[in-house]
Amino acid sequence: MAMRLARITVVLAVLLAGCLALAPAASAADADAETAFVNAINQLRASKGLRPLAVDPRLVTVARNWASHMAATKTLAHNPDYQAQAPSDWMKIGENVGYGGDVQTIHNAFVNSPHHYANLIDSEYNAVGIGVVVANGTMWVTEDFENSASAPAPSSPSAQSAPSNPTQGYWLVARDGGIFSFGVAGFKGSTGNLRLNQPIVGMAKCKCGGYWFVAADGGIFSFGAPFFGSAGGAPLNQPIVGMAATPSGNGYWLVARDGGIFSFGDAAFYGSTGALKLNQPIVGMASTRSGRGYWLVARDGGIFAFGDAGFYGSTGGLKLNQPIVAMAANPVGNGYWFVASDGGIFSFGDAGFYGSGAGQYLGSPVVGMAAAPKGGGYRLVTSAGHVAAFGAAEFDGALTNIPLNQPIVGLSAA
Repeated sequence: MAMRLARITVVLAVLLAGCLALAPAASAADADAETAFVNAINQLRASKGLRPLAVDPRLVTVARNWASHMAATKTLAHNPDYQAQAPSDWMKIGENVGYGGDVQTIHNAFVNSPHHYANLIDSEYNAVGIGVVVANGTMWVTEDFENSASAPAPSSPSAQSAPSNPTQGYWLVARDGGIFSFGVAGFKGSTGNLRLNQPIVGMAKCKCGGYWFVAADGGIFSFGAPFFGSAGGAPLNQPIVGMAATPSGNGYWLVARDGGIFSFGDAAFYGSTGALKLNQPIVGMASTRSGRGYWLVARDGGIFAFGDAGFYGSTGGLKLNQPIVAMAANPVGNGYWFVASDGGIFSFGDAGFYGSGAGQYLGSPVVGMAAAPKGGGYRLVTSAGHVAAFGAAEFDGALTNIPLNQPIVGLSAA
């Protein structure tokens, strides 16, 4: 009979000042926080070249029950019955427990504790169940790990179900300008049947309800949105790689690979990197809430801020597993996100971390991202049209298993 191993570890993730006062019973499980823990674990594992952990509903039940017990008793301890409650075919199990104020603080405490970190990056585990319960503002978490032949396979983010009555929406745009509309995003037209001089490289929504595409030569295609000009007939030093619209809907910027900026309509010019020698090429841009500034992001995550765009940090000095491919600004705050081609998320300023696609089976590289309309989340899209939604970003559908004439190159929230 094979040996079965159990590693049970406990962490005081955040030592709260004073004694925990007696409080009412804990609230129901926090599913969003549980998802955030899973994403954080799998992002860490991906950075180590390890397979992602599937979510085992059997372990989720065990973990939630124990998190609820800890919250109710205000006692941090491991589950003495975990070995008996785990799936009967387990070959190895482990458990981390902790409490604190938020997901990132607790996860960081696990990472910084050798015994708990060992569970997070154990190559033998194939599944996890997370239980999170919040009581009196304190988050209690149980992370139950397993190596089990009956554990489910990691699921693709695109396997989510779209709501029957969506309140949000988004468009996906392909390299040939084909448009795919989801949720409340309406179809206004496409270039899918046209012969283009250069491929589409990005899109932006108009406040009026329409959208624009931009091609690599700076050509602009307007659908349900006013046309303010293009760089299609101008000699470019470097190809266009993206665009951003002004909040008014009466203008837009185009950005080239060297950071050259082209302004149209009420989009004012605030500066560029066109005359600078860059370590890595520019891959995207985002406008500030006021429309009086913008950020450019490079392939290494270097940030260039112009106008009233504040600098909140970058990954320019870090060694990345995969290159940055897009960025999005927090629509209700002062911050921004980057996304790498493996779905890794980097958040800066007051742009919160709500999970990532790193370590998940995305099936193809991530090519774009967009913030939730009121902040609090974001979506990622891959070249095959798979969509992963995090936080307050509603999942309204994807192109799973649909053959495409050309790959997806970007998305925009409606």
